[in-house]
Amino acid sequence: MGAMKAEDGTLTWDLWIDFQAENADGLTPALVEHARPGITLEAGMHVLVGSDDSELAVARVVSVESDGVVYTRVLPGSASEHLHLVGASSAAMLTG
Repeated sequence: MGAMKAEDGTLTWDLWIDFQAENADGLTPALVEHARPGITLEAGMHVLVGSDDSELAVARVVSVESDGVVYTRVLPGSASEHLHLVGASSAAMLTG
């Protein structure tokens, strides 16, 4: 399976996050509404995360709250180091 890519050839994220929003517990909150269409976020899964002005990273979904807040733990290092953790529903694993 190939990677899902934007028109410019770059990988796209599964979930938009603000890396600066990391809390004291090391978790970065995001919103379900900022997930790529078609992906269902579940605790324990790994997804590609990023924003318009950041490098992609891989994060583990820690929890998905009933109010739509998603808590993630961003893994250290580049996304390419952790792509093997990303599931088949991720943008990295879908054919674009």
